[in-house]
Amino acid sequence: MTTLYSLGLDGIEIEMLLLESLGEITPDIQLKMDALLESGPPMMEAAAAVVRQLELSSQMAEEESKRLHARAKEFEAQRVKLKERMTVALDKSMGGKVKTPKWTIFTKKNADKLIADLVPGVTPEMLHSERPDLVRVKMEFDRVKTLEEYKAGRPLPELILFEHKEGERCTIIK
Repeated sequence: MTTLYSLGLDGIEIEMLLLESLGEITPDIQLKMDALLESGPPMMEAAAAVVRQLELSSQMAEEESKRLHARAKEFEAQRVKLKERMTVALDKSMGGKVKTPKWTIFTKKNADKLIADLVPGVTPEMLHSERPDLVRVKMEFDRVKTLEEYKAGRPLPELILFEHKEGERCTIIK
């Protein structure tokens, strides 16, 4: 009989194998894990619980990554605004330069730039029809069309490699 307590202990045993190996399944760890998983349904149930926990942990880490990325953008925006205000203050009150015991802080004018862009409403396709030399076209292998042609038995150049990959068995947890 599987109890909540034994399910927890079995799951911890599986988690410890993964943690100790840092997720790297060595042949030794694979043997230990296989022996545990083959011991019966209670251990398989514990493994399913660990899989769910790992899925949730992965999802939480992704969300935290997004939150941290947004926070980094906020810091960058604050940095830009502060430097803008420093430039105004340096130019207005300090003649564009100040020397402190730690830093020399000064302003300068960057080189002028010339930027080319499409007129609003104009697409690269529209420009390509008039001046194809001004639009880069990305060459890309169309795998979907090639497989359709292959399955239909149409002749294809010998420049294409076909490889049959057998489907892998996987575990579904519902």
